[in-house]
Amino acid sequence: MRGWLAGPLLLAVLLSPPVESLAEQSLVVHHFAHWLMVVAGVLTGYQLRNLVRLPAAAAVAWAGLGAALLWHLPPLLSWAEGSRVTHMFAHATLVAGGGTLGWAVPRLSGPSKAYLFITANVVMWPLVLAEIAGAFTYSQYPGQESQAGVAELMAMTLSWLVLGFWAKITSLFARPLASIAMQAGLATLALAGWILPRS
Repeated sequence: MRGWLAGPLLLAVLLSPPVESLAEQSLVVHHFAHWLMVVAGVLTGYQLRNLVRLPAAAAVAWAGLGAALLWHLPPLLSWAEGSRVTHMFAHATLVAGGGTLGWAVPRLSGPSKAYLFITANVVMWPLVLAEIAGAFTYSQYPGQESQAGVAELMAMTLSWLVLGFWAKITSLFARPLASIAMQAGLATLALAGWILPRS
């Protein structure tokens, strides 16, 4: 997979003013943006897997999973919404968590990957079902909890599909034309998001 700029470009799209504005109005967009920040980190970490040397890949992977899931806990998400600094830290943590997962997971054995997968499901499924049921409230997003829970469920399903077909996906984007097209598309979206609102 040669998409060296895919992760940073995706992050530039997510942090652009139009996406930020939509995320402030819609909890669904906010949740999807958080998941995609993890994806941006995963893409970047995966590209660095042969360049960065760290000990204990399993410990790094578990730390990354914890960082990626941490801000999906409703009390922490609500806390992050109350402070711009905390919100920026949450975004940085999501990207860093994804980065460590992208670096570490390819180095793990099959059982170690399965433990990560099972743990993520054990943590996220009860949270998502509770959110769909309206058990959580977000002061900034009144009445949007159920839709956001459904969005989380969709994002989780997409994540598992990507993991399941990871070998085929990386093989596809190892082709120069596909890699260039993906990065060009992300670059176009990023430029449009950052330049057009100012023009």
